Amino acid sequence: MIRLIRINLFLSVLSATLVAQVAPETHNLTLPEVISLALNRNLLLQRSGIQVQLRENEVVSEKADFDPNLTASAGLSTGYGADGRDPVWDDGSFTDSASGSLNSSVTLYRGNEQIASLEQAKLSLEASRKDLDRSQQQILFQSVARYLEAILNLKAIDIETEELATRMENLERIEFDYQNEIRILAEVQRQKALVADSERRVAAANRAYQNSLYLLKDLLLLPPRDEIVLNLDDAEWLEPENIGEPSITESLARVFERPDLLAQHFRLSAAEQSIRVAESGKKLTLSASANLRTSYSSRSPIGNFGEQYFKNSPDISGGLSVSIPIFDRRRTETSIVRARLQQDQEELELQDLEQVAETDLRLAILNFNTAKLQLKSSLELLRSAEIALEAEQARYDAGAATLLDVTTLQSTRLDAAVSVEESRFDLFVNRLDIAFQDGTIETFLLKQLNTDIPGLE
Repeated sequence: MIRLIRINLFLSVLSATLVAQVAPETHNLTLPEVISLALNRNLLLQRSGIQVQLRENEVVSEKADFDPNLTASAGLSTGYGADGRDPVWDDGSFTDSASGSLNSSVTLYRGNEQIASLEQAKLSLEASRKDLDRSQQQILFQSVARYLEAILNLKAIDIETEELATRMENLERIEFDYQNEIRILAEVQRQKALVADSERRVAAANRAYQNSLYLLKDLLLLPPRDEIVLNLDDAEWLEPENIGEPSITESLARVFERPDLLAQHFRLSAAEQSIRVAESGKKLTLSASANLRTSYSSRSPIGNFGEQYFKNSPDISGGLSVSIPIFDRRRTETSIVRARLQQDQEELELQDLEQVAETDLRLAILNFNTAKLQLKSSLELLRSAEIALEAEQARYDAGAATLLDVTTLQSTRLDAAVSVEESRFDLFVNRLDIAFQDGTIETFLLKQLNTDIPGLE
């Protein structure tokens, strides 16, 4: 019995420990906090950072090829053999021997292959650094966009929930009037249909909100079980009047200095160096070497170990060697062709990036200008719909309007309210997109949020 109690107690403690380990955390996040988490935790940025470290290692390796190597070796051995012509089993003896050497060599010239390889490694490193910068800009844009998407979905829930409450109040009033034979059954059923439609829209808004939270957690590498509370306190940066107008001329001039385009320029230059590396296969190679050797043998009559190993046997040699390629089965020729094709491919990639970069920037500018017009129209529509709904509700209460007229205006007001929120968020996101496309998103966010963000300079 006592043993059973102990087992149950152990299982209870174990269960409590496991529950504590997987208990979800709650994150109350402002936009600056979201940005800081994304810059520190996102997997894409971590992969890009590792790629930079790999390129740095390649540069160190290429630099080491200019240095001479040095190899030391030493050995001891014991043998058993015959003395003179007597058989080994009649008159054999043990012989001790030792050897040691130091060897060094350095390549003096290899057809500029070493210089070109080092330059290629440096250019590849710079390309990786620019790729990291562009990855950071991409994560900045995605983190802000997903955060605002979640906020928008949350506001949509509030709007839909408020509309559901209004329609339920109207349903209660209409049912009361129906029981008093003031309204007809068709009006009751129509209002029930509107309530059901609002319940459907609230459920859809909740699903969209939860989905956006999961996407945000993936971006921030937060456990899916954790809870996120979105905090938009003091979000003056989101107000339309605080969103600055972009300078189209400056953006168009900056777009070709974007990190990803600069990275492609570095890759193109690295491809040019790879041609030099391939061409070096047709040139001679000049190397220098130096050797220090010594040995000892117990059969030698010239002295003991110290005298032989350190005084009599050591010898030093050095030399220069030249190798000239004569026939390599066209390997150098094919390597040159392949390197030039790679250069052509990088040139085409650069042209494609430049084309896409300018197109995306102009589309972002178009979307921003459209968002301004849509926000203005949505605000006017919302004001008109609220005034019209108030007047039509009064007419309906007085019996001068139908329920269909009221519900039509209610739907119009609801759509307008949602449209206003969407237009406000679209305006900021499209302005952010312009900064992303011209490569100034860090500057824009720091200025817009007017606060220090860890990891963002």
